[in-house]
Amino acid sequence: MAPNSVVDVLIIGAGPAGLMCAYNLAQAGVKIRIVDQRQERMLKGQADVIQVRGIEILDSLNLASKIIPSSYRAYTFTTYKGNSEGSISRIGRADSLYGIESPYRFSANNSQSFIEGVFRDALASGEKIIRGLSFEPEKGIKYSPRSVFVEQGVRPTLVFHNENEAAYPVEVELKDSNGSTEFVKAKYVIGCGGAHSWTRAQLGIEMVGENSNSTWGLVDVTVDTDFPDIRNMTVRAVVVPRENDSVRFTVQLTDAEVGKDPVTGRVDRAKVTEEKLLQIVKDVFKPYRIDFVGKTWWHGVYVVGQRLAPAYEGGNGRAFIVGDACHTHSPHAGQGMNAALSDGHNLAWKLVHVLRGWASPELLHTYEQERRAFAKDLIHLHERIAEAMSGKVKGTNADIISNSLGFVCGTSIQYEPTCLTDLSGQVLAKGPDWTVILRVADCRPYSTHDLLQCDFRYTVLLFTGDIKLAIQHEALEAFLQGLGSDRTTFKVFTILQVPVLPFDYVY
Repeated sequence: MAPNSVVDVLIIGAGPAGLMCAYNLAQAGVKIRIVDQRQERMLKGQADVIQVRGIEILDSLNLASKIIPSSYRAYTFTTYKGNSEGSISRIGRADSLYGIESPYRFSANNSQSFIEGVFRDALASGEKIIRGLSFEPEKGIKYSPRSVFVEQGVRPTLVFHNENEAAYPVEVELKDSNGSTEFVKAKYVIGCGGAHSWTRAQLGIEMVGENSNSTWGLVDVTVDTDFPDIRNMTVRAVVVPRENDSVRFTVQLTDAEVGKDPVTGRVDRAKVTEEKLLQIVKDVFKPYRIDFVGKTWWHGVYVVGQRLAPAYEGGNGRAFIVGDACHTHSPHAGQGMNAALSDGHNLAWKLVHVLRGWASPELLHTYEQERRAFAKDLIHLHERIAEAMSGKVKGTNADIISNSLGFVCGTSIQYEPTCLTDLSGQVLAKGPDWTVILRVADCRPYSTHDLLQCDFRYTVLLFTGDIKLAIQHEALEAFLQGLGSDRTTFKVFTILQVPVLPFDYVY
């Protein structure tokens, strides 16, 4: 292991949440370390769907182009129901993103390991990847991205808080697989260790909630089949089409199929073998034929647990938990990895601003305020889906997801007012939804999303109206001068209003 070290941020856990935090911070030039207790990185299984908002975030980080080409794009959502003969039949098929406004009107389906690999490669490169990465031109200070490697087989064992140490008040003991130890001093610690988070335990935060009686099996395979929707997202008979013609099947397991450990009362996962799970898949999809081709890439069993941490921060505001460390829920709405990525994205840019002195530490409290409220809504959505699947309420889980589509896709999530989002004094007109605009210099078309790159500065889209009018031009000049010394933390794009011109217009 490295000798005792000092960092701005220590990240514990290298899943989607930890890697998202690490990538953002490293691109901003923040000194970090990221450790993971697993001896080797995960190579299969786990999550596999990135929703619309997740793709938009990845695009703002200039990573979407590295993920989408290798992913399966899902556009259609199909619903099946069971009958008394033990077979299934299709009852509906629809555009899975009807009414969603985004340049990415699809989900990108790929293995979590592949997506994590993209983050790891970007981290290790040390290159400037985010377009327009921020710097302070007036002061001549440039924040160069840092090359960071995940340290596998390293786990935390002790943590100390020393508020008398103003600069680096957190000290964590790390131990590697050889038994070597070191102490790391940090300004902040982020716990991304999943549902059994060590960091959460050290903060004394206990998850609130319980397991349901619902147990599910998953299997990633390649198939030969006459099932007509094998390349569509489906529910009741759950299919997630994946990269390279593979698919993931998700099937609900009965108590008889799973069994309980007689001592602990917990689900006996060992009872559900790969062969048994494959046979259950065949039975669930009758009358359609499912033949498995080649090896099974991965299979697993999980018990649905709906739990939420009562707090996302501790240690006098110096430690945070992210992703599954602070919320666990059913995977039925395809939110697990998306929630983790959004948590990490939300916290990381705020840490950048605080560490650079652009904002006070009070900004960091908005992470919990915004993301915990989202997690509560997400767990409530999954409770409604569970009720539909059990027959307690009318409708299907597909109906519920359809009625909550903007939330599931992430495009209609709206945070409650905080110091960042208080709109009580808002007097300006609402801007347009996502649209295409033309750059004046060369008439190149841009999406308004192209202007919203996550380079850690605030972006102002200034709709100037007719700039030829003196009053509009004067207002623009006054606004820019009013930014003053804060100009380095803002990017300003002026969007002009012009009439639609005929094709033969010459200027």
